[in-house]
Amino acid sequence: MARKTTNTSSIAPSSPVVPSPAIGSAPRGRASWSGMLRLSLVTVPVKAYPVTSSTEAVHFNQLHADCGQRISYEKHCPVHGLVDGAAIVKGYQYTPGQYVVIDAAELETLRSARDKALSLERFVDSQQIDPVVFSGRSLYLLPESVAAQRPYLLLAEVMRQRGKWAVGRVVMSGHRHVVIVRPHGRLLAMDVLHDPGQLRSATWLEAELQEIEASAEELQLAGMLIDAAGSALDWRQYCDDTPEKLAALVEAKVAGREVVAPAEEPVQVLKLLDALKQSVATACSDQAAADGKPRKTMPERRSA
Repeated sequence: MARKTTNTSSIAPSSPVVPSPAIGSAPRGRASWSGMLRLSLVTVPVKAYPVTSSTEAVHFNQLHADCGQRISYEKHCPVHGLVDGAAIVKGYQYTPGQYVVIDAAELETLRSARDKALSLERFVDSQQIDPVVFSGRSLYLLPESVAAQRPYLLLAEVMRQRGKWAVGRVVMSGHRHVVIVRPHGRLLAMDVLHDPGQLRSATWLEAELQEIEASAEELQLAGMLIDAAGSALDWRQYCDDTPEKLAALVEAKVAGREVVAPAEEPVQVLKLLDALKQSVATACSDQAAADGKPRKTMPERRSA
């Protein structure tokens, strides 16, 4: 009798390449995009959710300085005056003063069914992607159904194992974007890139830099300074505290309390070698204090 075997390979990853910081939980919210994630003949229905929340703790309004009333903005036609939002359409100016009206349904006819999918076209090593191409908009991709989870998780796991990111294209908000799709924990994340045609070359900026030769001591001290700041990264330490400070400022103003600006710290202008030595000494002292060890002192350099 043939022995029954089972597949023991797991789709769930043991350890993600990039740990996801647990900054806080948030509701899923409304999807920014939905469609097919396409790899050759493999298609997975997915929805895309923004990785950041647009909620602001403190929101400012524009006021008239003389009376304190809020400034309003109204849609105004030079012929008919105020216009309701429902009566506004999109028009393209093909000659000065002449427009052709184009509605959303007509724009949809420009896109084929393939254009409406998120097509993964190339897979590259993550080190090949220069961060300068990222536009700053990222979204989490989530399978739309239980049946879609298996191909979704399989793709994420294989990309994770091989250390690959995918370059693809997708149409969102009427515009075609180049994107990166990459593993993020058990999820796939999508990063929108700048339009390649709009990227500026840095060659002319590099030409402004002079050729310098660093000494062995400078290189060693700079390396020590970098190594001293190589501890585990806690993203919660980098959260923007501006909303809390603005809330405190508003509270003080409402209560009629005087707002005192923090004292400015003096800035020392040191020679590079001296700045490196003092920085390394401070870093070693801070690290020793954190570890509860006696403070280390920098060895003095003996002159020949």
